[in-house]
Amino acid sequence: MKRILTLLLICCSTATMAQIQAAKKIIPDYTHETIIKNSPVKIWRVIRNLPQVKDYSNGMIKDVQITGEGDNRVREITFADNTKRKDAIEQVHESYKFFVFNIVSPLPAGITRATVTALVESMPDKDDMSVVRWSIILEGDKGSRKPLVDTLSAEIANYETGLKKMLE
Repeated sequence: MKRILTLLLICCSTATMAQIQAAKKIIPDYTHETIIKNSPVKIWRVIRNLPQVKDYSNGMIKDVQITGEGDNRVREITFADNTKRKDAIEQVHESYKFFVFNIVSPLPAGITRATVTALVESMPDKDDMSVVRWSIILEGDKGSRKPLVDTLSAEIANYETGLKKMLE
């Protein structure tokens, strides 16, 4: 009986620890809010149309190709300086107006995962104002993060400028 109770206690402790680990808070390496004078629905229509990133990139993107379907979509971007990047589209969540992509290649040395998110929300007490909340979450060597954060935050700044030109 004592062995059974010990085994049960170990199983419960392991399950509790697994739940605690799953609840670990993720702190982004970068966050930014873009206030746009337009409704969340209109902004989301632009962002969710994945090839349209070229139109609101403020000239930063020269070409974009989307391949695959559903959860297996890949976005191949050619930037104005002719560099290329491949992103895995993780989520385009319609009801929450939430967009997530992971950079597949190239990833800088020391970075094992690079995730960028955009969330479109209404602003309380302002009918025709919205906020796009951007974040960058990186995994890997802490010393390798800053250059990628700088590059991606400059990219987000171009999206901000382009969305405002297009929608305001």
